Amino acid sequence: MRQQRTDSTCLCHQNLPCLAFVFLAVVTLVGCRGPQVCCDRRDVSRELNGRAFSDVVPESCPGEVSIPPVVNLDDGLTQDESAAIALWNNRDFLATLSNLGVARGDLVQAGLLTNPQMSLLFPPIGTKQLEWTVFLPIDALLLRKKRIEVAESDLQRICNELVQNGLNVARDARIAFADFQFAVDRYQLAAEAVEVRAGIAELAQKRLDAGDIGELELITARVDANRARADAAGLERAVRIAEAKLRNVLGIVTLDSPLFPVSPESFRVPALDADLLASEALLIRPDAKAARVAVQAARHRVELAQKSFLRIDGVADGNSGGAGPTNSGPGLRFELPIFNRNQGLVIRSQWTVDQASHNYYSVRDRIVTEVRTAVASVEQANESLTILRESVLPQLEDAVEISRASYRDGGDGYVLVLQSISQFVDSRIQELQLSADLRRALAELDRSVGRRVFTDGEVEHTLSLQSNLKDTNSLDFDYETTAPVPYDDGFVEE
Repeated sequence: MRQQRTDSTCLCHQNLPCLAFVFLAVVTLVGCRGPQVCCDRRDVSRELNGRAFSDVVPESCPGEVSIPPVVNLDDGLTQDESAAIALWNNRDFLATLSNLGVARGDLVQAGLLTNPQMSLLFPPIGTKQLEWTVFLPIDALLLRKKRIEVAESDLQRICNELVQNGLNVARDARIAFADFQFAVDRYQLAAEAVEVRAGIAELAQKRLDAGDIGELELITARVDANRARADAAGLERAVRIAEAKLRNVLGIVTLDSPLFPVSPESFRVPALDADLLASEALLIRPDAKAARVAVQAARHRVELAQKSFLRIDGVADGNSGGAGPTNSGPGLRFELPIFNRNQGLVIRSQWTVDQASHNYYSVRDRIVTEVRTAVASVEQANESLTILRESVLPQLEDAVEISRASYRDGGDGYVLVLQSISQFVDSRIQELQLSADLRRALAELDRSVGRRVFTDGEVEHTLSLQSNLKDTNSLDFDYETTAPVPYDDGFVEE
């Protein structure tokens, strides 16, 4: 009976290495299973398509120019088409999209376990036994979940930052288009002014030949016509400069296709509620979401720092051969946290939470300020443009026709004609400037709110946007809220 127990004990000891290796294999397989990626390029594209009505190019090669299917350059370039092209080709934006791959690699790496270590002591020629020891880091198993949470938060933050970056690119493209449109319209207006002044100069020559005016008045008319031609020549160069800047923002510098802007149909901008739009922006702006996720990630890092001083290894040890008996057994190897318990890293992580919280409130205040500023800019440009078009331009146009007809019939002098034409041209220039200002303000309003506010000439003034990005931050908002309290962002510090 004693011999049987000995054999059973020996059998158990002999199976311990096998059990240890099976355990290591199972744990290793579990550790190799990476976490699910919660955001990728398609999610960013869907989010931008819902906010700016423009998606992101599915794949891109460095230096390649791709035109979205919704864009047709043959019938002219619109402001919305400029934003679509920029999101497909803007070099800086495409470079930042690579951060998704970097964050995805960090997420996969966070889910991996530390490789087990094995120590082998070979016996020399003699009676010394073969000794082996396997060390399995148990602390990596215990902290794996927390590391994955940190990496997932970083990936969520990067995704939201990329969406915000895309909104910035769309805004920049629309503003560059507005500058290009203004330059083209200004040049066309200057060309019209050249024709008008040239016609008046010809009329002045005829009146001089008829003896109705003196030579000084003819010289004045010719000088004014030549000055108009000089201004038009300078404005032609301004068009080329504005086009070059637009091509750079769109990322189509090497594209040979000519660009000519197509102005959208004008519409009356309705009254805007700045408080409601600011509340909506606090809910849906990607940079606000990224700031909240950053706070959550910082808190996860504090928890990780408080536990990462643990160093625990599972040990499987044994020896065989030589003069002694063959035996094996389990054990533990761990550090005694007497001196180092990550005190410095914990303090640093705690202050990182404080920094992220302050940054969130800074982003919140900036969003409210940007929305208020954008709304005020839209209202100012729209009101001034409406007064100019309805009250000023019609009267000045009538004054120009009356003065030209009177000069043609030998009545008023050229100075009065020149004065009326100058006032009309200056007002037309002001109209073009206000129209460009309104387009720029609307582009800034879309960016500050986090979505397109105006669509097809109608304002969408409700909280209807549904986010496609799955935000893991428990402090995030309910996106289906329809009547938020102004500036009540719901953010609560722990």
